[in-house]
Amino acid sequence: MRPLGHAALAALAALLALTVACGGRAVRTPPLAVDPPAFRPEALLPTGADAYGVALALSGRIENPNPVALPVAGFTYAFEVMGAPAGGGQVASDLVLPAGGAVPVTVPVRLRWADVPGFLEALATRPAVPVTVSGAARVRAGGGTVAAPYRIDGSVVLPRLPTVTLADAVVRESTLFHTVVELRVSVRNPNPFPLPTGRLSYDLSVSGVPVIQAAKSPLDAVPPQGQATVVVPVRFSTVGAAAGALAGAVRGRADLSMSGRAGYGALEVGVDLRGALAAR
Repeated sequence: MRPLGHAALAALAALLALTVACGGRAVRTPPLAVDPPAFRPEALLPTGADAYGVALALSGRIENPNPVALPVAGFTYAFEVMGAPAGGGQVASDLVLPAGGAVPVTVPVRLRWADVPGFLEALATRPAVPVTVSGAARVRAGGGTVAAPYRIDGSVVLPRLPTVTLADAVVRESTLFHTVVELRVSVRNPNPFPLPTGRLSYDLSVSGVPVIQAAKSPLDAVPPQGQATVVVPVRFSTVGAAAGALAGAVRGRADLSMSGRAGYGALEVGVDLRGALAAR
């Protein structure tokens, strides 16, 4: 058996006498002195992703060199992506480290896409990004908390942006004062996770004449590696220049262009759609 260190001897002495008599009064002894536990990370693996972020499992083991069991209050974590800070958080724990032993541990952490600097730019140029996670296990000891720091490197596969196309554009109603156009927008999801309900913001022109600016419309959810077609009804005035622009559509054909952005969670893609506007 190896000899006990100074901190361990102090811990044993404190356990033998928590209080001492002093002038007839009970006086509590100072907090236990302990050797800091060691957190040795071994792997950082993704467990799931969505349009808002990716969940990862940080696994390893914590070694307790002290002759007393110590509870773990929780874990802190902070991300670096491509060398830049990218958010973090903390995880509560009810783990207890056995005296003089080691226990395996898995800490669930989550990287939010919105916290990654230059996230949308990275999507266009990289399939994956390097990630570093650092922090500490917070171990309760002697009325306080002892930190067991850690640091581990890994990588995260980035999601792919959806593809947005204009499937159809039809004049549904046209009067002297207003026109109703029905746009059928198709969205393809290349990811293995579903896209939540999204949003579309856009400007619309007919034969080069702006008819709608800064319009907004919801987008339906899209299944994993699937496709959804969203019907976007657009109503606008046909007084002035728009009347001439729509004349071709009323006769059977006109050019239509839509520009803006479509977003699902943190995934946002530019929209630049062109097609023929037909009357039915």
